[in-house]
Amino acid sequence: MALQQQFETFSPVLHSLRGFAAVAVLLFHWEQHFPAAGQWLQQFFPADTVLDPTSYIGFGWMGVPLFFILSGWLLGAQVVANEPSPQFLRRFWLRRFLRIYPAVWAELLVLLLVAGAIPGLITQAGYDTLPFQFLLWVNLPPVMVEPLNLVWWTLPVELGFYLILPLLGLASRLVDWRVLLLSALLITLFWRSWVFLSANVDNYIMTLPILDSLIGVLFTFMLGFSMNFLPGVLSIWARRRLFWCGAALLLGLMQWQLSLNEVYWTGHWILVVWTPMVALAIALLVFSLREPKWEWRWLGS
Repeated sequence: MALQQQFETFSPVLHSLRGFAAVAVLLFHWEQHFPAAGQWLQQFFPADTVLDPTSYIGFGWMGVPLFFILSGWLLGAQVVANEPSPQFLRRFWLRRFLRIYPAVWAELLVLLLVAGAIPGLITQAGYDTLPFQFLLWVNLPPVMVEPLNLVWWTLPVELGFYLILPLLGLASRLVDWRVLLLSALLITLFWRSWVFLSANVDNYIMTLPILDSLIGVLFTFMLGFSMNFLPGVLSIWARRRLFWCGAALLLGLMQWQLSLNEVYWTGHWILVVWTPMVALAIALLVFSLREPKWEWRWLGS
């Protein structure tokens, strides 16, 4: 019952973080395609440091793990608070299906219509993969089809988590949540280490569809899922300590990545541990806003 109440009173501040995450990802892609403004600003700030405000736009992709953590927390509350009956599972998966597939199909239709007016926008190889695009079977074995819209890469990851989430809810009734979280961390680190050590590439960005598959980011989802088992009420000082610990960790990780910018994609072991550590920092920030005090309540207004 306590978990159900926690879900029903989910903070509007946390809901509003989805909007911030979406804007962050949008700015990240904008900066990639239109870098001139950022390059002009960079001349006024120390390069490759968190003192450069344009570096935060470059880290806008962190909106993705924020989405994953919120999904793990909010949707995890549902599966933990309900018995895994056939009726519940059918309703749960139907809602997830309707949340993703109609929007993807509409976008795919628009993309095809535009491609009809702009020859070459979609190659013949792209047209050959349309059945996989329709099913969102992209970046998945055995075919590893590249999505027509590259930003779709997160959707199969989300769908995979939706499929296993009821199993995690059932497992949480049998095993302590700490064991589940530690297991997810070990699985994530093992997978990322295996991809890192076995890939024979000059630029590791080519491994991203495998590196950041569901197994590679499972710990991120599980951080959100595990929040359902933490105390729902913390003192104001405990929340502020969580917030500043998360902020300090995140800034430190950003500076670490910036200092290794030239070798980040060329085979440095930071690829293995950095993303899980970023997820932990974001999770600390998110949980500190579970019941925000006056200085953060404006976020949910």
